[in-house]
Amino acid sequence: MNATVSLEEILQMLRPLSADSKRWLANKLYEESRENAPCQYTAEEMQQRLLQVEARILQGDPGLSNEEVEKELLEEMPWLK
Repeated sequence: MNATVSLEEILQMLRPLSADSKRWLANKLYEESRENAPCQYTAEEMQQRLLQVEARILQGDPGLSNEEVEKELLEEMPWLK
């Protein structure tokens, strides 16, 4: 038998858990999500990007402002709001 359960229903089922059990579950879910998340850059690509940023900084280019960084992050990850 297949059943469909919403995330809200799952949350309701987990509410009675102790704080320690909730932390344990949160850590397990986080670890699993990190393991399954694909890396966007190879080590070589990341090194090249860092060298490019370093060169821009040495040329006096400050890059993005804090506000621009926050805006981009929130656009890419709206759950951070």
